[in-house]
Amino acid sequence: MAQTKSLLVIDDDPHYGEMLKDALTFFGYKVFLAYSATGGLDIVKRERLDLIISDINTPSANGIQLARQLTNMFLDIPLIMVTGSNSSVDLREAMALGVSDYLFKPVNIDELPIVIEKNLERRRQESRRLRENKSDILLKALRALLRALDAKDPYTCGHSQRVVRLAMLVGNHLKLSTDQLYTLQLASFLHDIGKIGMPDKILNKADGLEDYELNIARDHPVVGSEIIGEIEELSEVASIVRHHHERYDGKGYPDQLKGEAIPYFARILSIIDCYEALVSDRVYRKGIGQSKALAEIERNAGTQFDPGLARVFVEVMRNDLNGHYPINIDHSLLVDFNSPPSASHYSS
Repeated sequence: MAQTKSLLVIDDDPHYGEMLKDALTFFGYKVFLAYSATGGLDIVKRERLDLIISDINTPSANGIQLARQLTNMFLDIPLIMVTGSNSSVDLREAMALGVSDYLFKPVNIDELPIVIEKNLERRRQESRRLRENKSDILLKALRALLRALDAKDPYTCGHSQRVVRLAMLVGNHLKLSTDQLYTLQLASFLHDIGKIGMPDKILNKADGLEDYELNIARDHPVVGSEIIGEIEELSEVASIVRHHHERYDGKGYPDQLKGEAIPYFARILSIIDCYEALVSDRVYRKGIGQSKALAEIERNAGTQFDPGLARVFVEVMRNDLNGHYPINIDHSLLVDFNSPPSASHYSS
């Protein structure tokens, strides 16, 4: 059964906003309503949304500023702008920021579902471009990034390769499509790429980090998403990378997203990243056993981790610690790490 699509309507006119909400609810959508861009962002951070319809002029921040904030957060949610003006300047700026479509007031209510579904389908088509546009140049660039990370910190890159293997186990268990597995694989490979910009003294520090050092360390998802986001086809991967340290209870970073507002693949990656870090030896501590690590994942289900996905992960790992599930990995992405001295880091 298809999941009901969730929409957010933002309009500073309560009567108009309620009218849009009632109409869209009648058409079968789940609708959230906010009267300002700030209120809308609060909803964005705590709810899973398929699409946003926003007035271009709202209190505290206009629609263009909202589009800019969504872009900066790498939240790949289609945004339809509604305006009572025919200002081409506003519309040009909005479209340049990634606004999917625009409508003029008064909105034709009967045509709204057509416009919504058209934009949702456009986003689905765009998500397929990554695999279809998988060129040699793109793969070489990704391998170069991984090589650079390996030179910076062999553990981090080895960790990413082990995370890939676990992600593919979970992805196959969840029956993800080939395209979805490919996106999850890329994100798993690249989730720590932002550590390229982290000072070595922080990256390799054996003691506890000072507050300012912790802040620098916590910048790596943002830095990583900005690096990856330079490649247009990797926008979804950039979003996963940015949000893989968010927490289900909204106390994570960098954007304090909560629950299903956190991208689905980022919620998967968060669990696997934590588990792999727990079982691995680091310069400042020994890894803990698999049973203790799985118990830790269970203990934090519902607070740090998506409880449903945490259950799936623990089930996969407890049923098959030896990896008998078929693993669907695109080996064209793999970097040959057999020659460097650090090759021992990459064993699973």
